Amino acid sequence: MVLSGLVEFTPHLLIVGGIAAASWLLEKLVKPTPIIGTPASLTVKILSLFGFFIGALLLITGINASISQAYDSGTIYLLIVTGLALVLRPLKDIPWAALFGLLVGALCVSLVFIFYPLPEAVFGISSTWIYFGVFIIPALMVYVFFKFAEDLLRLVGMILASKPVSIVLGLTCIIQGILLLLNTSLFTILTA
Repeated sequence: MVLSGLVEFTPHLLIVGGIAAASWLLEKLVKPTPIIGTPASLTVKILSLFGFFIGALLLITGINASISQAYDSGTIYLLIVTGLALVLRPLKDIPWAALFGLLVGALCVSLVFIFYPLPEAVFGISSTWIYFGVFIIPALMVYVFFKFAEDLLRLVGMILASKPVSIVLGLTCIIQGILLLLNTSLFTILTA
């Protein structure tokens, strides 16, 4: 599988993911530098924009590294947590429960309309109201079910995307990536 080949690039992905996670701090640090400040600042902004995709790559790499046991557990956890932080950063602002509720309600009313078309009135009730009921009942049930999951993801996203946590994750990723390129690991150094 092509995605399992990402494990070979774990050090590089950690460095890029670390830059994306701590992008605002790195931008503040390199911006005042006269010659390299503007290009480095622009590079950091671009990496920050692609943070979602970098996070997805980190998650996939972390899962593949866990399956193949190519790296120590600290590196795998770092890949997964940083990937989650980057993926959840933009997703925490989308009302997922409302979107899923709307989709399920629309699907249910569409299926009833297509496969079981109602007459103008059923027991003296307009078919419009019955279609509305067919829409609203499943929509509300799905909304309530997914609202808890959405709030939980929003909480995790807020914690992982907070500036102190993202700085720690980002700098740890950069250090671990550099150390992996030097054939050592931060977690073996810390446990020694």
